[in-house]
Amino acid sequence: MNKQATDEPIDFLLLDEAAKTLLGYYVYRKFHNYLSSITTALHQQYQDGLSEGLIRSTALGRSMLFDIRMLDYNLLIEIIGVYMYVLSCHKSANWQLLQRSEAKHVLYLRGYDFEAAFSISDGIAGGISTMDTEGFTLKLPSLLQRRIFKVLSPKEVDWDTVTAERFYDDFDALIQWINRRPAAVYLNAQHWKQGVLELIPRMDHYIVYLSSLTESALWELDQLNTDQRRERVTVVFDEDAIAKKETQLATQSALMGRLGKAIWTKQGSPPSLTAAQVRKGLAEVFKVMSPGEFEANIEDVKRHIDESSAEIKPGERETWLDFEFYPAVQSEDLIRLKQMSQMLEKLVEAGQTGPIECLPLFVAQLQLRIYLTLLLGDHAATGRTLAAYSAVMQSASDYYTSMGGGGDAFSEENRTRSLAMLDDHGGLTDYAGRRLLAYGRSHEFMNQSEQANATWDAIFNAARATVDKVFTGCQRSSE
Repeated sequence: MNKQATDEPIDFLLLDEAAKTLLGYYVYRKFHNYLSSITTALHQQYQDGLSEGLIRSTALGRSMLFDIRMLDYNLLIEIIGVYMYVLSCHKSANWQLLQRSEAKHVLYLRGYDFEAAFSISDGIAGGISTMDTEGFTLKLPSLLQRRIFKVLSPKEVDWDTVTAERFYDDFDALIQWINRRPAAVYLNAQHWKQGVLELIPRMDHYIVYLSSLTESALWELDQLNTDQRRERVTVVFDEDAIAKKETQLATQSALMGRLGKAIWTKQGSPPSLTAAQVRKGLAEVFKVMSPGEFEANIEDVKRHIDESSAEIKPGERETWLDFEFYPAVQSEDLIRLKQMSQMLEKLVEAGQTGPIECLPLFVAQLQLRIYLTLLLGDHAATGRTLAAYSAVMQSASDYYTSMGGGGDAFSEENRTRSLAMLDDHGGLTDYAGRRLLAYGRSHEFMNQSEQANATWDAIFNAARATVDKVFTGCQRSSE
């Protein structure tokens, strides 16, 4: 839409760049793909002469009832699903933090895997990453058999969602699956250190898997080097993994500009000390062992855990961590993102009460509002937006079912597929919208479904009545 007026109210580049700061490449990819589908549809409408931007329709656009090209079920369920996964991980961790228990709490800290993605050609990407940390993380629960808390890492999200994606249409199953896993909190990259500092005093013991000599991993070890904590620390020092990280950094540098444009990197800077120097220094203050030694001496490790006690005792440590899911961008960019979300909220509310001038643009406004509310961690607002979105899907489905056709998208050739797409979107938005509205904040566990359903129904009914008028008006004008 490069020829559109410069006063376009949405900064699409900022929306995409902001998503990179949420939680790694996998989460970014889901947000990027969903946003790309919206911008592609808007560009196509502009090229077809249907609009001159997100809020400027043409006479031709106003005569178009519906644009089926704007719908992609997989992209919608993935952006909602990955957000629900991250939120549910954090909420599950909060539930465990809030329970009074004499069971030992183990905080698992580690250097994250490095990863990079390169744009090879249009629409095709290639990537490289390390897997040492993920491999150790997967083994740790069965080795320790203790209550483990950790910070959700980008690579874990990518790895875990191989399984989690099957539950994106069943939130109860997703939550139950998460509850069976180690507790994983989400920390915003802008102030992750504060989150770690809130967790440390509540924990009885600390397992630190050092697979990279990064500033963040060494900072965490510094926080444990106190008289109250150092005796309760077990450092697993993986020299092989550290060497691989150094090789991977060199590989990333070599591939820059050769394999293609770097569209994502998650890496550390070259260490100032050798692995041997770091290990020697750590061994002077902590119990340090290799991964093999850790597994061979796991019974001793467990006894050490059971003999450890947190600074904050049971009965005093039962507090939660806020879910601060929003882009880790500069304050002025965050303000701009919130302003765009508020602007879209007004556009959506105006459409819900009507009249709707151009239904395809109203759908685009709803889709962008879904994107921004999820980007800013406001899932209750997402639920409200999905109620209006569901109303559009239901109204369109009823209209085209009763009319037996209507436009190229609903020709006999495409009719069955198009109607199925509307019904799929309607069913998903009904289910997900109600659940997101009822989910509450990350430390709230009361049943809020009654109020959520009442709110959802009110928005749906109002929007449905307005959208029905669009279709009714078209039907009357054709008679």
